[in-house]
Amino acid sequence: MKIRTRLLLFLLPTLIGSIALVSTLLSYNWYGEIVEGFRTRLKSAVVSTASLTDFSEEELVRIKDQLNLSHLYVLPSSSPATAGIPKDVHITPIYASPAGDGKLMTGYAPIWDKKSGQVIGFMAADISINLIDKKFQETLFLILLCAGFTILIMVATLFLIANKISHPVQKLNNSALAIAAGQYGESIQPQGPKEIAELANTLNTMSECLLENINRLKENSLLRERMYGEYECAMLLQHMMLQKNIDDCRSDAVAVKSITFFSESPRGLLLDFPKTEKPDHFQIHMAEAIEEGFEGMYKLLTHYKLSKQSQAHTSLLFDRSASTLHVKGPHFPLFWSLDDQKYLEPVQGSFKVDSGDFFFLFNQGLPRFYKNPQKITELLSKVLKIFASDGLETTAAMLHKELSFATKRKELEEDIHLLCFQILNP
Repeated sequence: MKIRTRLLLFLLPTLIGSIALVSTLLSYNWYGEIVEGFRTRLKSAVVSTASLTDFSEEELVRIKDQLNLSHLYVLPSSSPATAGIPKDVHITPIYASPAGDGKLMTGYAPIWDKKSGQVIGFMAADISINLIDKKFQETLFLILLCAGFTILIMVATLFLIANKISHPVQKLNNSALAIAAGQYGESIQPQGPKEIAELANTLNTMSECLLENINRLKENSLLRERMYGEYECAMLLQHMMLQKNIDDCRSDAVAVKSITFFSESPRGLLLDFPKTEKPDHFQIHMAEAIEEGFEGMYKLLTHYKLSKQSQAHTSLLFDRSASTLHVKGPHFPLFWSLDDQKYLEPVQGSFKVDSGDFFFLFNQGLPRFYKNPQKITELLSKVLKIFASDGLETTAAMLHKELSFATKRKELEEDIHLLCFQILNP
């Protein structure tokens, strides 16, 4: 049910009942006033007529018609009808006429003899109650007419007030539905009572906040999509620079396994096995990106293709004829002798290698994770002493478990790339 209908149904019966009650009280009061007015008129008529000297029938008829009386007559004091009439002005209550003229009200005024000072008769006047009823009906008609007119004015006023209240509410309802449909940011003109205006301002504030939050969510969504797209591209490029080259390596000189743990900000690592002029030589290049993310990987790949002999790259040359491994660059490997069960120290940047020996290359993320380089050698030696004889697959798997357990206890700030090599055929 609409608010306009509720207001009309609630207020109209109350107002109509109040007007009806006031009209009833006015009618009752006005009836008494009308009767009292006729009594006063009747009293004035008999008193003024009794003071006259001419009581002819023509004069009495003239006065009766002039004062709108039913009867005007003189009662001699000798008449039996004067018995019991007080010798002063007297108005009777309403009574039924013995002659069948309906209900009457009679007034008596004594007629004095100026010489003797005695009452010689009474001037009597009758007023029919029909005159009183007619006057009351006219008055009642006016009361009912005013009441009806008042009711019409009140209904029109209530209708206008209800419209003034319901129209802004309906407008607010439509605006709320528009906001629910996704039309954020539309402003509502605050019209109507103070409460309606405050509600409109509140809806405007809510709409603006929703629009701002939606825009922020869209911006965050676009940013996440962009970041997710860049991250996926970075992962794909990292795979092309590292794992794909390892998978494509068909050399019988070394076997390679990579152990990788990615952070939220990946830093690229490139591993390449360029072809050599001598068949007894096997070459390994490793380079690490300076910047994080996809852009850093792209710059690393571009710079490597332009300058493969850069000092920023680590280069390992395995001379199979001399069973030596020559190292150049910033990333110096850790070399493990399978027979001696210990790390080997380089001689003028070279290692003397045997079949089954291991060497490891890693990016800067591993020493930054452990803080102390000695912990890296301890980790590798702990695994190698037990599993090195089982081959590269087992050794790499156990190293992966050890690193995985360590990274669960501490959050990664950078990627960890650990490259495990084993000499196959020196």
